[in-house]
Amino acid sequence: MLLQRQHTTIAALREAASETSYAQAKAEVGAAGKKVASWRPFQLAFMLLNLPALTDPRHEDRDQVDLLFFPTGGGKTEAYLGLAAYTFAIRRLQDTVNTGADARSGDGGAAVLMRYTLRLLTAQQFQRAATLICAAEVLRRQDATTWGDEPFRIGLWVGGLVSPNWYDRAAEEITEVRDSPRSKPTGVLQTLACPWCGTKLQAHRDLRPDDDRRRILLYCPSGEGPDRCPFSEMGSPGEGLPILTVDEEIYRLLPSLVIATVDKLAQLPWHGYAGMLFGRVSQRCPRHGYRHDDMDQRTGCGHRHNASKTGLPPVASQPVTRLRPPDLIIQDELHLISGALGTTVGLFEAAVDELCGWPYHGTRTGPKIVASTATTKRAREQAQGLFGRGLRVFPLPVLDIEDMFFSRQVPVTPETPGRRYLGICAHGVRLKSAEIRLAEILLIAGQTLFDTYGDPADPYMTVVGYFNATRELAGMRRYLDDDVTTRVRRHGKARGMSDRIVSGTGMLEIEELTSRISSADISSVLKRLEVGFAEDLDTSARRKAILQEYAAARKDKRDPHPLAARFYGRGEVGGLPVDVVLATSMLQVGVDVSRFGLMVVTGQPKNTAEYIQASSRVGRSADKPGLVVTLYNWSRPRGRASAAGRTGTSCTPITAIANSATQSPITSRKAAPCTPGSR
Repeated sequence: MLLQRQHTTIAALREAASETSYAQAKAEVGAAGKKVASWRPFQLAFMLLNLPALTDPRHEDRDQVDLLFFPTGGGKTEAYLGLAAYTFAIRRLQDTVNTGADARSGDGGAAVLMRYTLRLLTAQQFQRAATLICAAEVLRRQDATTWGDEPFRIGLWVGGLVSPNWYDRAAEEITEVRDSPRSKPTGVLQTLACPWCGTKLQAHRDLRPDDDRRRILLYCPSGEGPDRCPFSEMGSPGEGLPILTVDEEIYRLLPSLVIATVDKLAQLPWHGYAGMLFGRVSQRCPRHGYRHDDMDQRTGCGHRHNASKTGLPPVASQPVTRLRPPDLIIQDELHLISGALGTTVGLFEAAVDELCGWPYHGTRTGPKIVASTATTKRAREQAQGLFGRGLRVFPLPVLDIEDMFFSRQVPVTPETPGRRYLGICAHGVRLKSAEIRLAEILLIAGQTLFDTYGDPADPYMTVVGYFNATRELAGMRRYLDDDVTTRVRRHGKARGMSDRIVSGTGMLEIEELTSRISSADISSVLKRLEVGFAEDLDTSARRKAILQEYAAARKDKRDPHPLAARFYGRGEVGGLPVDVVLATSMLQVGVDVSRFGLMVVTGQPKNTAEYIQASSRVGRSADKPGLVVTLYNWSRPRGRASAAGRTGTSCTPITAIANSATQSPITSRKAAPCTPGSR
């Protein structure tokens, strides 16, 4: 976990500043010392609480679900990734347990199964967990005697719309990308930068299909010099990064960590080879991996293989000891598995529980299940309905909500600013008109702050729009491209503020996080959202000067000033900062973009948990205070009631929206931040 924390930070530094070398980022992380790799008390306590059950398969705690209930942004991911790392190690150290027909090997197979409910959540967590796997693999290579010869790998087990199910289709996609690199991205590449060193990855350059072994290899391009990446073609020939995104490879190689969406469990009754993930194997081919009768015809694997034309030696399949099923199941964002989805997942959970069970010294044991959430309701009944097990909540509920020992609520101060909630209810005004004027003034005001204060105002340059329905979002997208853009062009200086768009043809940069975007685009959108506005490029005065310089350079037929070239060059490498990002419920869980500071929630969400989760995506660090503006729909009872509930009285006009003549009541309150304890 020390290596995972350090290299996650290294990769983040290199992605934020492409000119930063690996050596520079590593030196910066080293200078930060223990701060980079420190643990919070609740993380250590939660891991220590679960170590006995992961060590002893007979431990009584395996019959309980442990729920990590902690505020968003507190570090729940690191807590259960620490448990995953321990599970990898203890299985390898225990080797084969039992004898005879009950023997189970821990040298390979899926040790941890992590399950999510949303594509976006899966994509972000996959990138975080990949760094942990890289760290484990580096340590294994240094001491193969202790940790075995089987590589640690991570697999993304999701639907065919996200990544290919079979090698043949994956190889075709790679060929298509090589023929036209700027075309639609391939789902085979699910991480845009090397998890270990942060070097940018490109599908047409770094993905290599191996027809003889039916492998898709992903190599880090940083393969030369003293800081060569251990997962480059020079550092790891024939293997590359330990990342599997094709279902066929996941079944044949059985990665140590499998990240899946809950709907993938529907594969179990229809595909017998899916049972291999639960250790049900009997033969292994040295060339293709574990075998299954239902897969052999599709993969062309048999009992023997002759020497290949590429130099692979002849091999024969060998019988193997049955593998241990997953010892740890992690269910993130437990509160999302409710209603109809919860009913369906509960049905398949009975099959998962049966597949994960195995005999151990005369008793039957199963996996340890841990779950996490920041908002929960009737959790015990939910766990009983889903898993058929009891539930323990950590940290334990206490009498004082402001001090739970592992976290405490601190007062609002300049050092701990918290998050400001602002409610707007424009009586008598069409909701779309209010949306347009609110978006206009927030965009112009953000630019004015940026011109005045520079980088500290960057969190308010990107407006995050949250909507309860895709239909409402689609309408706002149309207004942003038309009405809002037109008003922003005209009303900057006219209102004594800064010009956000300095040219007559300039447009806003808009992105979406919705079901309307393809799964292959999710990672690139998330990366782009991390790009901040540059003080030397994006002030109004500098943009006007760059526009004039570029026009003069074209007229004089000369190279533009380096700043102008850099400004226009950002668009070619996906480095343009985003003005507006529109999102639906996909945003509310697992999205961690640290620079977000401004959100507009259109319409009060029906679920309070959804409101808490969504608004927690902004203001996640003390140096970037969050502002959440909720625009109520006065024509709906829920909107009127929510607006009145903020003040305790009926809404009365207080101020205007965007300097318009229409008066609008505004109510405001500030949420105190909750910080992990330092005891």
